[in-house]
Amino acid sequence: MALIDKVLVGSTFVGALGALIGGTVILANNTGELNEMYKKFKSGLEQKSDIKTNPIPRKCGVCRICSRKGYTEWHHIISRGHAKKTGQHQLITNPGNVVELCKSCHDQTTASKSWYILNKKRGR
Repeated sequence: MALIDKVLVGSTFVGALGALIGGTVILANNTGELNEMYKKFKSGLEQKSDIKTNPIPRKCGVCRICSRKGYTEWHHIISRGHAKKTGQHQLITNPGNVVELCKSCHDQTTASKSWYILNKKRGR
């Protein structure tokens, strides 16, 4: 192996080693931040899949009023706002307090009409 080849191989090795060490130092310095990001991500996944934190069942895609199949939205029978106002927080996630409605039927509910009027007054 010629001297120039040895120098090139050696410098390539040193450069790669430097990059590896530099990356390790950056990771070590940011371990706390990475750990927090992982915890937030993991807790988000647990909340989405944990029945205790979200007991509302999966949608079946059929409107309870008109039986239309497709896109549906959850409608709270006793509104979330009323449940919070009256201290009945359990109603927000109570599966017996929600029905699955198509967009058309959901837009005809009292709460949706109230939101429409409020947004119209606000100029939205």
